[in-house]
Amino acid sequence: MGQYDELDVTAVVQGRAGDERELLAVWNLAHERGTWEGILRKDPDNTVAQGALEQLPAAGPLEALAANARLVDLLTGRRWYVMRDAREAGATWAEIGQALGMTKQGAADWYRRAIAKQEQYVGDLHDTARARAVVEQKGTAGEAA
Repeated sequence: MGQYDELDVTAVVQGRAGDERELLAVWNLAHERGTWEGILRKDPDNTVAQGALEQLPAAGPLEALAANARLVDLLTGRRWYVMRDAREAGATWAEIGQALGMTKQGAADWYRRAIAKQEQYVGDLHDTARARAVVEQKGTAGEAA
């Protein structure tokens, strides 16, 4: 049984199914198919590449891009609570910014915007006090936002 046997590419790309593992699987599948297709462009008689492609479900660049967009949205949407957890564990905004490739101010501002959206759209499910507490708390370096 292959790693893609249970993968419903269409359902994942259309958002009817799929979590981050399946979205990443579509991305990887399209990359793998592209690699074999590239080999066949150079050597149309390559039986190894032909056999590999026959075993793989269909997934092209557009499916890969759709899966990528959904995965990025999913991961970015979850980023705020990992940032909160990092602050609660003592990380500074500078450390969080560095991990995300942005400044400490950029990280703190991004977090504030994200929790404002949480409060606006899912306020009844959102622990506002906990989310806001880390904005001004001191990190390990004694830094607040």
